[in-house]
Amino acid sequence: MVEIALIIAAYIVLRRKLVALEGGASATLAPRATSPRLIQLIDYADRLYGEKKWLAAEKAYLSVLKLDHKNVTAYSHLGIIYSTQKNMADAIECFEIAARLRPSGSTLQNLGLAFFDNRNYIKSIAAFEKAIMFEPTAQRYVGLSKAQRKLSNLPAAITALEKAAALDPSKRVQQLLEEARAEPRRKS
Repeated sequence: MVEIALIIAAYIVLRRKLVALEGGASATLAPRATSPRLIQLIDYADRLYGEKKWLAAEKAYLSVLKLDHKNVTAYSHLGIIYSTQKNMADAIECFEIAARLRPSGSTLQNLGLAFFDNRNYIKSIAAFEKAIMFEPTAQRYVGLSKAQRKLSNLPAAITALEKAAALDPSKRVQQLLEEARAEPRRKS
């Protein structure tokens, strides 16, 4: 388990260095040619997605993936579409592929949310923790806290909410923190 964590950490560090050396460009071995047909199909799918025409957008993104099986946006948007339809198995699969192709805070956060909705709280926690490693945000800490609470790990939930409150001292985050701190007293 430790070895896997080290490999993942090394991959992340090397990827960040490679991206920095390339001036922020995507880390690929060779530039991919994008056909005019693919560009048109992506634009069409994105328009349908923006209009929340989920079924048509799903079909369009699946067509994109037939031409470009590594299109992270298509996988991410399909994951969101499937999440809205409560098709969590397909949503998780899409978010996992997106996170594998281009790990980022947002792809891992979406994966964490999908695992949470699927009641797989251990994997949800792992995904939120990885998302936080990329970029800590209050929203990610709140998601982490909710998953920790589902596993009755109140100290970890409170710690996550304290970190969320440090990043975002909004009334909503403060209220969540107060509720978590009061929880042991309510159960007594």
